[in-house]
Amino acid sequence: MRSWLAVLFAVAAPEIAWAQATDPNKAPAPPAAACTECGVVTSIRSVTKQAPPVVQNEGKPTGLVASIPLGGGSPQVGSSTRIGRDAPTVTQSWEVIVKLDDGRYRVVVLDAQPDVAKGDRVRVDQGRLAPP
Repeated sequence: MRSWLAVLFAVAAPEIAWAQATDPNKAPAPPAAACTECGVVTSIRSVTKQAPPVVQNEGKPTGLVASIPLGGGSPQVGSSTRIGRDAPTVTQSWEVIVKLDDGRYRVVVLDAQPDVAKGDRVRVDQGRLAPP
């Protein structure tokens, strides 16, 4: 009896496998992801940072400097290490958040204003945004 079942299974198995492979009602397999670093821009924001002034060595004299404002006001005269020290250094950057197709998020920080908008499809390539 077992040998008869083994013969029946050996004959029917290829037929069943072929019928399952060509079943027209079965949904086709999803295509493989072509781009693992592609996604949609979800937000863009400008970030302004104010850095503290650079402290220089005050032990060495560097020379006499005069600063005369163009718009009027009183001129400043003094050591080059002291004049302009109170001027803050301001930097601006942009953070672009991209939701990748697989659900992950990437934050890309750019020095210049990006030429993409919220909802644009992009590819994250080594910390830069590129077309998909």
